[in-house]
Amino acid sequence: MKNKILYGLLGVLLIVAAFVVSGFLIKSKPAPKTDNKKHNVVYVKASKVEEKATEANMKYRGRVTAFDNVALAAEVSGKLMQGDVRFKAGEKFKKGDVLINIYSEDIKATLKSGKSNFMQTLSVILPDIKVDFPEEFTKWNTFFNQVDPDKSLPQLPEINTEKEKVFLASNNVLASYYTLQQQEINLKRYTIYAPFYGSFKTVNKEIGSIASPGAELATIIRSDKLEIVVPVFPDELDWIKEGDKVTVTDNDSGNHTAIVSRIAGFVDENTQSVNVYLTYRVNGKGSYLEGEYVDVIFKGAQITGFEIPREAIVDKSSVYQLENGKLSKTSIEIKRQLDDSYIIAGLEANKTIVTESLASIDPTSEYQAR
Repeated sequence: MKNKILYGLLGVLLIVAAFVVSGFLIKSKPAPKTDNKKHNVVYVKASKVEEKATEANMKYRGRVTAFDNVALAAEVSGKLMQGDVRFKAGEKFKKGDVLINIYSEDIKATLKSGKSNFMQTLSVILPDIKVDFPEEFTKWNTFFNQVDPDKSLPQLPEINTEKEKVFLASNNVLASYYTLQQQEINLKRYTIYAPFYGSFKTVNKEIGSIASPGAELATIIRSDKLEIVVPVFPDELDWIKEGDKVTVTDNDSGNHTAIVSRIAGFVDENTQSVNVYLTYRVNGKGSYLEGEYVDVIFKGAQITGFEIPREAIVDKSSVYQLENGKLSKTSIEIKRQLDDSYIIAGLEANKTIVTESLASIDPTSEYQAR
């Protein structure tokens, strides 16, 4: 009995001793080191510096306008008559078409009567010219035969002597001639011809109404030649010159070519840009219309440098350089601004440059390119 109790106490003591020894061993074991490094590694987009020649084209949005926008006004009074095309807004016409006729039959009759009287005057003085100025008779006789009431006046013969001039003036030849010449000029004002291919933009009168001098009858625009107005940033004007060829596109009718015709000499106070004017000649189908917006690509010069996204620029003149896991700010030279990137210089070749925007930099972190 005593042995069983002894053995039981011994077992309890062994169990307690085992717990004590294991607890001591656990406490004396060194704690494993925590690898904090893997929690402070930051991966950033980066590229190695490699300068190359880039064609720095400039893309802008331009608005198509009519090259010629002409207001037609009456110079004489009379009833409006139909021309070669309908006198309606939107109606198209060709160069040389009669756009507007103002009734002029009475004016034509008066002009014919005047020419007939002029011929009578010449017929009366021709015998005197043959006697007094025999050497001038041939030219005046030829002139008399050329005068026709249904045709334009021929050129007045050259007057060679003062005596000949006095004779013609005293017989009312010169006054009659210049009066008829003025009437012919006035007659031309009764018909308005199309100065170009185009269409009526607005029409203010109807056929059959009475026109009065100075009244605006219609507005016409040119359709075979257009102008494109492009607002350009002032700092990019150095790359644009008059006579340059540019590419115009609206993504529907393909690419077309226009010419820089002029550059404004001032900045628009509303847009803070300078208007560049392009001339575009319509060639076949796919033409643009007045008021339409198009994309215009100006061809820039080739620039050697390193192209980097806009968001990678820091404080407008620096970038982050990655070296040995650390970032450092490095100054750069911006050579050209493109649509969504910059061409920069001033960096050593093969250096690693961050190409994304970083909100903040942690000096304790390690940075790696991805």
